[in-house]
Amino acid sequence: MQMKQHDVVVLGGGPAGSTVATLMASAGHDVVVIEKEHFPRFHIGESLLPATVNIFERLGVHEPIRDAFILKPGGKWLYGSKEVPGEFSNYDSKATFKQNPYSYLVERSTFDKILIDRSIEVGADVRFGTEVTELISDNGRVTGVRCVSDQGAEYDLHARLVVDASGLRSVIPSKLRIRILTEPHRMGIYAQYAAKPTRDDMKAGWFIGQMFYDGWTWLLLLPGDRFSVGTVMTVDRFKKSGLSPTAMLERLVKENPLLNEGMTADRERISEVMVTGNMGNSSERLFGDGWVAVGDAAYFIDPCYSSGVHLAMKSAEMVADQVMAQPKDSMIEASLFTQYEKDMRHHEKTVHNMVDAFYIASRNTSVQKMVTSCQGGYFSRKFVTFVGGDFQKNSSYVSRIRIYSKITARLFGNDPTRAAENHPKYLHQQTEPSHEPAELHTANETEHAGASANLVSESCEKR
Repeated sequence: MQMKQHDVVVLGGGPAGSTVATLMASAGHDVVVIEKEHFPRFHIGESLLPATVNIFERLGVHEPIRDAFILKPGGKWLYGSKEVPGEFSNYDSKATFKQNPYSYLVERSTFDKILIDRSIEVGADVRFGTEVTELISDNGRVTGVRCVSDQGAEYDLHARLVVDASGLRSVIPSKLRIRILTEPHRMGIYAQYAAKPTRDDMKAGWFIGQMFYDGWTWLLLLPGDRFSVGTVMTVDRFKKSGLSPTAMLERLVKENPLLNEGMTADRERISEVMVTGNMGNSSERLFGDGWVAVGDAAYFIDPCYSSGVHLAMKSAEMVADQVMAQPKDSMIEASLFTQYEKDMRHHEKTVHNMVDAFYIASRNTSVQKMVTSCQGGYFSRKFVTFVGGDFQKNSSYVSRIRIYSKITARLFGNDPTRAAENHPKYLHQQTEPSHEPAELHTANETEHAGASANLVSESCEKR
């Protein structure tokens, strides 16, 4: 019996995987999506970028997303008591999102289901509750995958191309041992709370984040008077606190001005506290014979600029367009993705430069003063265009910001006496440690505090 060969097998049904599936199935390609979970699956809230709205339009999902979620006009960072706003309508002449200068605050369980339902609607074969156990190779070329369903059925799938959209699990790079952890190791701790917003900007849909020394917190409004609440910090800082993830988040909700004052006092945590133990990784290469990685399976960058979902969907769109431009039934040569990797590495470097500048500011009050005094006009418009999702634009501007931040930090230094959160030992253990054990899960997937689960958000806006 002749072995059936699909056009594409996609590993993962999240935003990247569903984007590949919808675009290619719409064009008449034979697409199979393998997804480990059953949808809807719980996922923390997410702050999206306006450049992604163009992709929503192309996929045919903008209307249900608009109907389901809160419109987001921009994001704000709090540097102590000072605000640094980025309103998406304040873009520069290079912006690609001039027609849609807004985005959405979304709940990922609903958002992901809207996307994957569209893939099914246009003809993709989506198989939930199915996991990849092995790669199938022939003379060094990946030709398919071996799968097992949650009912125990095992079978092989063969394809012209395997697209790894498996998120932080990064199935193919992990199996090929080309996954790289980036330094320093950071982690996310987060949960959902029931409460009402107290700030007018938050009621209007703005993402709000607040810095502390080498870390940050976020507060993101979700439909139904709920919030995504979380923090990102180094693993070292967490360990030195002597706290569990639950105790750490509860401490920040009590003392961090944004988290404490941004929600009404009757707030109540309505989910388990979850942890992402690895907030940064990459791969030595993003493609090979018979395979290509998109989204978080390619690389994952600290979410302080909400770059994750946009880069996931944009990378998936790039790959789908390149494959669809090839003759039907032709072999997909690895060299097809050379330019794709070059473009993705450019995005990766530029976002890393801005993230590095962000953390320099978090550790240095002089840089914070520089940033807060340079608001408005030319600099703000270029910043908004970048954080709106146009990561390939203004890269030289981003590099200059990073250099200026380093010079300012070196010349003028940090004043740790200004506030407790400016001190290098902020959140370090000062008294008797908590009796609750310090749980830290450093896996490639998000985990429930005490067991396995799934991820933090993304944002210098952020989720």
